[in-house]
Amino acid sequence: MMTSQNTKTESLHEVENLLEDAEGKNRIDLLNKYAILLADLDKSRCRKITSQALELAESSGYRKGKAVALFGLGEVARVSGEYRAALEYYATALNIFQVLGDAVQQGRCFRRLGDVHFFINNLNLSLKYYLNALRIFEKAVEKDGSSYIKINLGHLMATIGNVLKDSGDLEASLDYYNQCHTVYTREGFTAGIPGILYNTGNILYAQGRMDQAENIYRQALTEAEANGDYYLVSMALNSLGSVFLAADDLETAETFFYQSMITAEEHGRKRGILAATVKLVELGRLQGNYEDALELSTKAERLAGQLDDRRGRTDILKERALIYRGMSKYEEALETILLFEKLREEILSEKRTRELDILRIRYETEVKEHKIELLKKEKTIQRRMIVASVAGLALAGVSLVLVYRNVRFRTRVNKELADAYSHVEKLSRSDSLTGLSNRRAMMKNLEGEQIRSSRTSRRYGLIMADIDDFKRVNDSYGHACGDKVLVEVASRMKKALRSQDFSSRWGGEEFLLLLPETTLNGAARVAEKIRALISDTPFRCDKVSINMTMTFGVSEGGGVPVDHAIQQADTALYRAKRDGKNRVDSQLPAAGIPVT
Repeated sequence: MMTSQNTKTESLHEVENLLEDAEGKNRIDLLNKYAILLADLDKSRCRKITSQALELAESSGYRKGKAVALFGLGEVARVSGEYRAALEYYATALNIFQVLGDAVQQGRCFRRLGDVHFFINNLNLSLKYYLNALRIFEKAVEKDGSSYIKINLGHLMATIGNVLKDSGDLEASLDYYNQCHTVYTREGFTAGIPGILYNTGNILYAQGRMDQAENIYRQALTEAEANGDYYLVSMALNSLGSVFLAADDLETAETFFYQSMITAEEHGRKRGILAATVKLVELGRLQGNYEDALELSTKAERLAGQLDDRRGRTDILKERALIYRGMSKYEEALETILLFEKLREEILSEKRTRELDILRIRYETEVKEHKIELLKKEKTIQRRMIVASVAGLALAGVSLVLVYRNVRFRTRVNKELADAYSHVEKLSRSDSLTGLSNRRAMMKNLEGEQIRSSRTSRRYGLIMADIDDFKRVNDSYGHACGDKVLVEVASRMKKALRSQDFSSRWGGEEFLLLLPETTLNGAARVAEKIRALISDTPFRCDKVSINMTMTFGVSEGGGVPVDHAIQQADTALYRAKRDGKNRVDSQLPAAGIPVT
């Protein structure tokens, strides 16, 4: 049976042969087609050929060829993570397709604009573009009814489902996934069926509907096997293992995890191997097979290094620390946790840099959208005034009014830009989920408090807090539920703090609190109050009641450098975790450490 790779290679050779004698519009069309075939194989060469097509189209005035080339450059920029450039390419292509009246290509541009905004987590604009595309394809289906357009409509239903899932509306997301599955099935688009089934299974898993999730994952597995999509086969097997792991059926879970790993190994899918291996490490720990799990974690870490998957390595280090704790090797556990924290901080630091850049792109595009709307209104006003001037208004008077309006418009836009960037700067100091200060902002607060403490000789309290077994919430109820728990934890913590206290999300499920002019004992009392607020009242998520606890490490700052005070609180937290969780431990300040 001929593989899709062989088919694509043959198509490339065919287009190459046709290009040798092609001229004019035909050559531009062939270059664009050639670039599309190269997209998955060689992005650099794809960009070069698409740029050639664009240059030829511009010089010859071939607008359709230019629009297709711009769309192609948008595709390369999108998959390369160059989101600002991708937005510009897609928007310019859209303008040309609108002039040409090509509805289907307009729909594709709207969809890709939605994709980029989805990638940068700008869900409102993403949904706006997706719905524009949806309306276009629905009208196209009424006029044409071709299978190609219907399948594109199915794609849009899947992407809208993705946006709704990330927005936390799981039921609406599930509805769109089901509609997409219906379209794919009716149109015989077998290539898309396993993926949409897998997405549906993930929603059901997140909702805790494990029996239904298992059924859908099994359907996805069957369809993926029929299509020869062994990457998805591996993912479906891994997810089935997670279903049984959540049900404490460790033996069945182990079977699925091993099947997932074997499948990934047979087809050279290293990321699939890593995902299955990490799950097997966790399983070995839960079964008490500490030596085997430890050996497997070394294999997984080596593979994560080959893939440069640092996030996967953090998962491995966290599991290894838990394994060492189960073996009562507390020194090794502490060393591993410190490695975990160092790596996690590196990842968070890079993530914050990316997030700030993404925020700037988001606000630039949102302001641009607003400016476009304002310009439309201004043009409408100007057209009316010109009509009025033709009817007898003095031309000089009209000109003065237009100049005045243009000055007002520029002033308003400049203010909006300033406000937007001010908002971006504010967001760069806050955790986007909980609204608490982020790590960078907390460090600035600590530096200021340290200076004040050195001047007044008054100490301050530090509380390092970590939600116990938080991974269980994400695994059992889904990340949307985990996010709700984080937000509620932040809210409850604030209730125990004074207006002058500072609270921050330190990373993941960990928080750091700064209590100015507070002793060690005073900070411990506040930590105990928060502990009770967390443990005494269950958390609600999608009609599910979840009992949560937190563990706290407390230290006293001012008499030691800031990093020592943080380390003391962290050490106390680890000791409290080791002693059973859901408790408060205080770390006395070390003597003889000079304050800087």
